Amino acid sequence: MPYQIDIAGQSQLPRHKSNKTNRCLSALSPHAFSLLKPFLTEVVLREGTILWDSNKVSSDVYFPVSGLVSIVLDASDGVSVEVGSICSQAAVGALFEPDQRDFSTQGVVQLGGHFLRMPGPQLMLATKENREIQNLVTYCRDWILMQAQQTAACNAAHTADKRFCRWLFQTCERMDSDSIHLTQEIIASLLAIRRTTVTLIAQKLQIDGLIQYRRGKIAVLDRVRLRAAACVCCNSLARQHWPSTRLLALRAPKSRV
Repeated sequence: MPYQIDIAGQSQLPRHKSNKTNRCLSALSPHAFSLLKPFLTEVVLREGTILWDSNKVSSDVYFPVSGLVSIVLDASDGVSVEVGSICSQAAVGALFEPDQRDFSTQGVVQLGGHFLRMPGPQLMLATKENREIQNLVTYCRDWILMQAQQTAACNAAHTADKRFCRWLFQTCERMDSDSIHLTQEIIASLLAIRRTTVTLIAQKLQIDGLIQYRRGKIAVLDRVRLRAAACVCCNSLARQHWPSTRLLALRAPKSRV
């Protein structure tokens, strides 16, 4: 067994296949990965797990394999608005130096699954030994800040239906799946819109044949049309900006002129 197994909560999730891992980690060279491997622990986290908040500072870094973490900010009315989401293309947690952290946000496992966890201090030490690992941390920080900035602009400028389509398209793309299990209440909170608005949007998308919604499960039937119905923010947060994509680009052979 390459990693220690730690089950958080009474999860019924199956073990992930051995060929699936976090894309950032798989983008590292064998040498760079060998510096992190001794400190990685495999954990299964279920929906609703709080990774950090203002009363619980994160000391670990989480590399999602099959789950999704929402970075949320509490609004004045108690609604937790999503300002970023992290799936297998990135990492989240103690990625910033202690004097740079602002834990006004909360990290919530929105979709349960498998994660690789390691102590933040060990990752920071590794950044001083290896340039690839330093790039990994930098790119994951960039990804979090990029999402927060784009989401703020999106929430202010775009209509609820376009934001819903953007969020659903990006979630499916990042999870590499055409179905997700989330209630309308949670989606409404993440997007800072009313639940009744989410219901109306989902009903219209279902009538138009873009999705199928039933009992907390959204199945995307036409991802191309869903992308077309989304706002232009999809371009700013597209695959080429993922930390894993940027890491792979560094390892790609340089073409000769």
